[in-house]
Amino acid sequence: MCMEEQMYDDNKVTRSEDIRACCGFHCSQCPAYIGNIKSEEDRNRVSETWHKIYGLEIPAEAIRCDGCLKPDSENPFRIGGDCGMRNCVQDRKIAHCGECNEFPCDRIEQHMASVESVAPGCRDTLTPDEFKDFIEPYLCREFMKMT
Repeated sequence: MCMEEQMYDDNKVTRSEDIRACCGFHCSQCPAYIGNIKSEEDRNRVSETWHKIYGLEIPAEAIRCDGCLKPDSENPFRIGGDCGMRNCVQDRKIAHCGECNEFPCDRIEQHMASVESVAPGCRDTLTPDEFKDFIEPYLCREFMKMT
């Protein structure tokens, strides 16, 4: 089952290792992950850049994600809301989609394609830092194949 290797202390997150979502996204490198949001400027940057790349309309004040690994009993805030991949991983009692004998299924292919389809064009439109922050954490195909 998915387990986060981190400690929560007054909304400050410390990571003992990299955190991967059930879908393989790299939470600990995601700019919206709770441990990476340090200021309103950070929230604005995420909101504006996600809009530029993905067309998402997420207000800056809503930019904060506890991650899909945090138990529902703790009422986590998740940018993606209820995630079908997370539900599937939990039902199958595996750590992430890459461990599934049906990988890659249509659901994860569509999920990965949402980033993979925009990544090539973003190399020309984003700065190297923006690409590192807003594309790389979500390129998870190789991670999923390694397991």
